[in-house]
Formats: sequence, C-alpha cells, structure tokens
Amino acid sequence: MKKITDRQKQVLDYICDYIDEHAYAPSIRDIQGHFGLKSTKGVKDHIDRLVEKGYLNRTNGTARALKVVRDSNTGIKKIPLVGSVAAGLPLLAEENIEDYMPVSADMAKTEGAFFLRVNGDSMIGAAILDGDLVLVRPQPFVEQGEIAVVRIGDEATVKRFFRFSTRIELHSVNPDFEPIVYWNEDEDIRVVGKVTAVFRTIE
Repeated sequence: MKKITDRQKQVLDYICDYIDEHAYAPSIRDIQGHFGLKSTKGVKDHIDRLVEKGYLNRTNGTARALKVVRDSNTGIKKIPLVGSVAAGLPLLAEENIEDYMPVSADMAKTEGAFFLRVNGDSMIGAAILDGDLVLVRPQPFVEQGEIAVVRIGDEATVKRFFRFSTRIELHSVNPDFEPIVYWNEDEDIRVVGKVTAVFRTIE
C-alpha cells in the first residue's frame, strides 16, 4: 500500500476507534467535529485519499458505509490495553479491555499481544516509568533475568524473572526495592508474557 500522511493516519485511527466502539463508521460530520474542521470538504478529501491508497473501502459513497481494510499490508494493528500492572507492589490486575492502541504490525506479530499500563517506579532502571504502556508477547516461559509480566494468584506485576530449583525471585530495577522471593509451594505463580516494548506519552 502507498504511504499516508500524518493527518490521513489520524483520520484512519479515529475511524478505526469509532468502529471498534460503535460497530459502524462515523459520519462525515462526526469526523469534521472531532478534528474541528471548518467544512466537510477536507474530510471528504482525506477519505478519498484513504480509499485510493487502499486503507478504506466504501460501498455507496457515504461515510457510514466505510470499512477499514484490516490486513497486514496496512501496517497498522490495534492492540488491546488490558487493565493495569503494578511495578511496585502487586495490585489486582483488571481483566477488561480498556482501549485499543494502534501500533505497527511489525511490532506485534504474535497473536494475543496486548498492552498493560505500569503503576509505580520499581522498574525505572530499565527505563519503564510510572504510567508507561508495556507491550507484552504472551508466552509461558522467559529466560533468566528477562522482564516479564508475572501473575501471582489474581495479581500481576512487571519484574525481572528468575527461577531456581526451590524458589522464584522477582527483581525490581530500582535500588529502593528488595527482590520478592516466592518458594515454589507458596504461591500460584505463572509467567503471562515477555515485555517487548515500552510506550510513553511525552507532554
């Protein structure tokens, strides 16, 4: 597919988000109002370009009939943001999907990848800050010392994971936090996935 401009990507992302929430596409005036445009002509031009470049399909010429071409060639993939993870003391992980985040399809090739929001500063030495979104690749095992999302009963946390013959250790990357040690028989502990990327909003 042809490349799109930053504004065209913003329009495409808005249409994707709207369809995910409402199960139908926004109208021309919905898009106009969202972006604060003075007329509908600019909206129609953006939609025409997205249709021409293969990112949207349109059946009868109206915005309500727009369909997003959701395949690997678009370069865009919507990844669910699932609850929150404590990077200090473990907090109860929320099970509901809070949002869908657009990322490059190359960054989330594994089926089932998801985002989690980090709370706390226990991982600042690994450049994972309070409020960051971590991209998680689901897998039941990680190598010694890799950063993982670990489930402890109904709670979850982001830590460096170490497994020994009789215990599991979860290490922060902050000298203010001591390692958390679980003896094998003490807790229901499992690796949810490996952290593969960190996303941060710069204000």
